[in-house]
Amino acid sequence: MTRVKPGQRKRAKAPKVRTGCQTCNPRRTGTSTGRKCDGYASQAAPSPEMPLSAYPTPPSQDELRAVQSRTLAQVSKFFVDKLWTTKILRIAHTEPGIWYALISLSSYHKLFMQPVDAANNQLAMERHNLDIYALHHHNMAIKAALDIQGTPKHPLSYIISCVVFVTIEIIRGEIIAAIRLLKHGQRVLQEFEMQQRQSLIPLGSEDGVIVNLVEAFFTCLTHQAVCVGHLTGVTIY
Repeated sequence: MTRVKPGQRKRAKAPKVRTGCQTCNPRRTGTSTGRKCDGYASQAAPSPEMPLSAYPTPPSQDELRAVQSRTLAQVSKFFVDKLWTTKILRIAHTEPGIWYALISLSSYHKLFMQPVDAANNQLAMERHNLDIYALHHHNMAIKAALDIQGTPKHPLSYIISCVVFVTIEIIRGEIIAAIRLLKHGQRVLQEFEMQQRQSLIPLGSEDGVIVNLVEAFFTCLTHQAVCVGHLTGVTIY
């Protein structure tokens, strides 16, 4: 290996990258303030170029059917049924960001169910395109979470987005990310409940039901996270 004389060493040039949490970056917060970031955007990745027809638009009837019949029907078998079959869909109709997250979840679910066959070029291309589609909607949902947190159209929108994001990471097999988002979602729910106790305006009965369902969902995942915590090195408590 060629030795370089002192004073002649130069830094290699490389393109700058813009990674990090999209929740913190726009606010100029993060590690410089000493605050720990628990936002979603640490999971975001740059979306590859896509044709214009693939960019997010209001969900089509096919997408709605896929979300309801394929994904939510399956998810409700393992988690709290009413939360997925009715409550999340109702709030999603008021929040486009949650729809992006549900479309991403449905796409990742379809990708999970598809067989992997490296010798089948057509199938490999379909999986590649579906992965790009899911990732793009995932990133759109993460960006929309900023607006949901600041100006929600429904008081429980941000909490519901937590539920969907955790489930996306489980489908993707990103268990460490799922546990971290679960802990974040639990803190968000606790803060919401504390604010409600101090508020003069009581929570509606329907929204109270949703809060209870989300609590049950987080409790179910917490028990599972405890079981796999020693494998991931991430503790839930």
